[in-house]
Amino acid sequence: MQIFHTKIKVLPEDLRSHIRVSFDVPEGLEYITVATFYSPKYEYDEKKCAALVRECLEKDAPYREFSYEEIRRNFPLANHIAWSLDDGEKQLGTEHRHKPDQVHVISEEYSSNGFIKTRVRAGKWTLTASINSIVTDYIDIDVTVDGYTEKGNFPVEKYDGELCAVNDACDGKRTWQRVEMHCHTVASDGDMIPKELVQNAVKRGYKAICLTDHNTISNVQAVEEWGKKYNLTVARGIEWTTFWGHLTVIGGNSPVNWLDIRPENINAMIVKARQSGDIVTLAHPKRIGWPLCAGCHNDFHITNWDYLTSYEVWSHYDPNVSPADLWAKREWISLLDKGYRLAALYGYDWHSPDEGGPSYAYTYLGIDGRLTPDAVLQAVECGRTYITMGWEADISLSDGEHSYGIGDTVSPGRYTIKISCAKAPDYPFDSKAESFTVTGSACEDYHFAYTEGKTIEEEIYLAKEGYMRIEGTGITEGKYADVLLTSPVYVKEKKI
Repeated sequence: MQIFHTKIKVLPEDLRSHIRVSFDVPEGLEYITVATFYSPKYEYDEKKCAALVRECLEKDAPYREFSYEEIRRNFPLANHIAWSLDDGEKQLGTEHRHKPDQVHVISEEYSSNGFIKTRVRAGKWTLTASINSIVTDYIDIDVTVDGYTEKGNFPVEKYDGELCAVNDACDGKRTWQRVEMHCHTVASDGDMIPKELVQNAVKRGYKAICLTDHNTISNVQAVEEWGKKYNLTVARGIEWTTFWGHLTVIGGNSPVNWLDIRPENINAMIVKARQSGDIVTLAHPKRIGWPLCAGCHNDFHITNWDYLTSYEVWSHYDPNVSPADLWAKREWISLLDKGYRLAALYGYDWHSPDEGGPSYAYTYLGIDGRLTPDAVLQAVECGRTYITMGWEADISLSDGEHSYGIGDTVSPGRYTIKISCAKAPDYPFDSKAESFTVTGSACEDYHFAYTEGKTIEEEIYLAKEGYMRIEGTGITEGKYADVLLTSPVYVKEKKI
């Protein structure tokens, strides 16, 4: 039976706004469907599209000129609306897919992409339309809610294999584990159901993943359950996907409702998440924004970067040669130079299996003891991270008495640095390390040539307070580029 129907007209001035409608759900329903449809989806006028794209590029990509042919590749431009549901007691999640016509199902046994499974509560519900992008003169929205008293016939995932992750993390030892920090499923705009994400993660040699679906945690439990079957550690997370930027929040402790996030309260929201025990990473901060990727560019005014734990220095495909990542690396270094402590992370922003696709990188975390979700958070919190185009590194500093590693704090002075490196045997792309550079605000630059299979062991002098970090450079996919970046070792005078 139909329990609600409405039509809404959205105008360009509604961009970056949440439009809410409420409806009453009666007693005795087993499940409801919320059908949403909007039109038009695309703007085809080339003159209008070109003006919008140029406006975007001049703001978000001022580092070079773009030809009309490059601009034209983005046509037609698309409108995008995300849908959120609240049953009067709790947020049920968000549907972030890009189809203009969607049918959202809510029931205790099954809920559709983006929404948690829950009994159908009688009372006043709220549907929120988040206007991420409007490139046409208007958008017409149609919403219909139907209720059903009988149980539905819904799909069920089945376990059909014994593929398992294997890692060497153990008590009393620090090991470096390959972890993907930024993953999506069909719960947001990904193509993989929970089982497929876990299976593909194991095939890629990840020992842990962080699930960061857009504005929903609806698939967290399912991914955790499949992770246990395949011996893959799964850390709970979410990607705060806002009109002004994206942040991944990992730990599953934060009470923050993403719908409440605004530029004027972003610092307080990050602090609230950190105080709850989560780690917060600024995601793909220099990616092109609206109308090409609504909200993807960081437009927040973060007043204290120490509120964050980490910065996504590399992101997505061909990470170390994309202009957006080159600018992200530059900003990350400038923040380190100002004295902020920010771990370097790579986020594949993994949406589909991408077998045979463009090159990607790995994040390695220094895990103390067993590999657990909490150990993942602790490694990032302490800055024990490096990102790499397929190289596994062992890096240490020694003052003759003590040994230190990435993320540690040392005093100014003379140290022996050791760098051992080996190509990960399962990395599927061409990557060659040719040299390593020790750099940072605490020292002059030291350049060391690298020969595969050899260990670099050299003296360096950390002259003052600040930080040092290591870059590996070489060839990836036929291009000269970074092959490895470490988070800093911090240098600070000891208090007497």
